[in-house]
Amino acid sequence: MTNDDLLSVLADEYSRKILSILTDKELNAQEISENLGIPASTTYRKIKNLEGLELVKKTKVIRTLEGLDESYYKSMVSGIDVKFKDGKVFCKIERFTMDKKIQRLWEKFSEK
Repeated sequence: MTNDDLLSVLADEYSRKILSILTDKELNAQEISENLGIPASTTYRKIKNLEGLELVKKTKVIRTLEGLDESYYKSMVSGIDVKFKDGKVFCKIERFTMDKKIQRLWEKFSEK
């Protein structure tokens, strides 16, 4: 992923909203669409782009009673730093570490 790819994602309102909501929740595309008021087709397109850039990850696929597969997604990013210095752009992505993943899993089980 280039800095331009990342800046393009950050400049896009829907992509930012999707990254934000998937930081705390694991949702399918329909739930994302409904929660954010984004058209479903736009949601699927943005998710595909974010997944291709490895900013979100498909965490599971559930087969519905109708026989359809529902994919669930989660953000893999805990932070993004953008710096402009001496005419150059520098981007740094902080990804969730194993410690943070275990903590999130523990919190999920503690809620029940």
